[in-house]
Amino acid sequence: MLTALIRWLIFPHVPSALTFYMAHGTSVAMAFKVRKETDFTRTSAMLDLSWSTMILMSVSFLIMGLTGIILPFMIHIWNKVWIWASIVLMLFVFIYMAMFNETTYKQLRRLVGLPYMKGSKQLPAEPPSSPQEVAALLKKTGVAGLVVVGYVIPAIVLWLMIFKPF
Repeated sequence: MLTALIRWLIFPHVPSALTFYMAHGTSVAMAFKVRKETDFTRTSAMLDLSWSTMILMSVSFLIMGLTGIILPFMIHIWNKVWIWASIVLMLFVFIYMAMFNETTYKQLRRLVGLPYMKGSKQLPAEPPSSPQEVAALLKKTGVAGLVVVGYVIPAIVLWLMIFKPF
């Protein structure tokens, strides 16, 4: 009975991770493309496309996280270092990405004249800023950190979950 329940928790855990990365693909593509964009209309379209998958991305991340927290209780592995390392790494990824989004893409939405959020508060669109101001924000926006934190660290977590090295 317990084995069946564990499988029923693993089943949504894996597809929710796949769904999260699929939905997040729009944001990843936008992060690479928007840095060289100068047309506010195209920038706005990219930001809106990225934002359009936010609910699917959030729900799938929540399911992945909840099942990832429940499963160790069911299979009694809280004494394993790899599970703690996985949780700490994923929390780091979540916090880093949230901070990056707050300081970069929410700000970019405001600068190009789109409705934006400050924290969890939705704010109306403001008149667009100058192209120079937008260019300055985009110039200081690097994607190397996003690649390491958004791809390399989750790959390490996947390695930890599959190989359980310690």
